[in-house]
Amino acid sequence: MSEPDLSIIADFTNQLFESSGLDLTASVEQAEDGAKIEIRGDDIPLLLGHHAELLDAIEYLGNRVLARAAGEDARVVFDCGNYRARREKELRMMAEKAAEKVRASGVPFSFDPMGPNERRILHLALVDDQTVKTESRGNGPDRRVTIYPA
Repeated sequence: MSEPDLSIIADFTNQLFESSGLDLTASVEQAEDGAKIEIRGDDIPLLLGHHAELLDAIEYLGNRVLARAAGEDARVVFDCGNYRARREKELRMMAEKAAEKVRASGVPFSFDPMGPNERRILHLALVDDQTVKTESRGNGPDRRVTIYPA
């Protein structure tokens, strides 16, 4: 993914913030696993409220702009205040706790519905655990991960 393509996403995101009156700024940062759009500003709590739905929506739009500009299906992660890493750690801990509960009780455990990125983290957290298995069920916004005894 080229620097000009990443600049297009940052410019689009900054125009979006300016048009909406949000006190936020987007900048491109190189991450270990590719590029990242880091968002800073006083209105970050608005992005992270209600399970970071607004951050996810802006990430979706930014990636659509990138796909159109670059002509390829590359992916850029949008983050603010290291939220994504903290959330991943939290989800991994939740997966481990739920697996312990399933092992002890033998009763399946279902998480609340969540997006595909978060479901993937739960599945990967338990992929090597031979005592439980995970499965996604449901459709669209009601899709959730359930942990079963193996």
